[in-house]
Amino acid sequence: MLQIPILENHPLAPLTTWKIGGPAAHLAAPQDLEEVFGLMRLAYDRGWPLFFLGRGSNILIADAGLPGLTLHLAKSLQKIERQGETLRVGAGVALPRLARQAAVLGFSGFEFLAGIPGTVGAAVRLNAGAEGGNLAGVLRRVWVATPQLQMLEFTVQELALGYRSSLLLNFPHWLVVEAEFALQTPAPPPVIEARMRQLLAARKARFPANPRSCGSVFRNPPGGSAAGALIDQAGFKGRRAGEAQVSRKHANFILNQGHATAAQVKALITEIQENIWRTRGVALEREVVFLPDDLGG
Repeated sequence: MLQIPILENHPLAPLTTWKIGGPAAHLAAPQDLEEVFGLMRLAYDRGWPLFFLGRGSNILIADAGLPGLTLHLAKSLQKIERQGETLRVGAGVALPRLARQAAVLGFSGFEFLAGIPGTVGAAVRLNAGAEGGNLAGVLRRVWVATPQLQMLEFTVQELALGYRSSLLLNFPHWLVVEAEFALQTPAPPPVIEARMRQLLAARKARFPANPRSCGSVFRNPPGGSAAGALIDQAGFKGRRAGEAQVSRKHANFILNQGHATAAQVKALITEIQENIWRTRGVALEREVVFLPDDLGG
C-alpha cells in the first residue's frame, strides 16, 4: 500500500523556472522507482491524467494548473553509479551534477551539460544540447516506464536522436527512469573543470541574467538564421504582454518580469510565430512544452 503523501491543489509555479502556472490537482514526490510505479498504478486505476515534473525548465503550465496526478521527480531517481566504462544515471539527476561527476571521474564529453537547468530524463527526451554538444554524443541506452507499468529499454540508435528530438517525443506519457552514458574520453579533471568554467562564462555572456525563463522558447529552424536572430530582426526584443517580456539580451528567451501568466506568455509566443511566418515564411516550432495542452489524451 502506498505510504506517499499526495497533496491536493498544490501550487506548481514555485516548482518551475518560469514561476508560472496554476496548481496540481494532486501532487506526489516519489523517492524511488517502486514508488514511481505505485503512483503510476494509482493514476491508471483512478483514470487520472499523469504528468511528470523535474526541475521545471522547458515547460509552461497553464494558469488553471494540471488535472489528475503530477509526479515531482526533482529529488527522486538520483542514482549515479559507475559500471566499468559507463555511468548508470537516474532520470532525476540534474544535468550540472552529471557534468561534475564525469569531471571528477576524469572523463570529458559532458561539459556542455554544466549550464543546462534540467534533469537527465527530460534531457534524453529532447536530446538536450548546448555549446556544440548534445546527449547523443555520450548516451548509450535508456529505460522507460509506460502507463501500462512496463519497463522498456532502448539503445541510443533506437531513440533516433536528432536536433531537439527523439522517438520519445511521440510518447509523452512514457517516463524515462534511467540512462546509461559512455565514459570514452579520458582527460585530467582540472582540464575538464576549466572547460566547464569557460562554457559557463560564454553562456552567461549570451543569455539573460533573469533566471525566470524556460530557456530557449523556440527550436532553431533548419538552415538559415537562428530563432533568436529572426525574432530580433522582427523587432521583438523588449516586447511585452503584461509582465511577460521578450529578453533584450537574447530574443529566444521570454522572461517573467513579475507576475506573468501563462496566457501572457502564450500571447507573446503566438504573436512571434505569426509575425515570423508572415514576414519571413518561417514556421517557428516551440521547444517549450505547454502543459496540459501538449500531452493530448
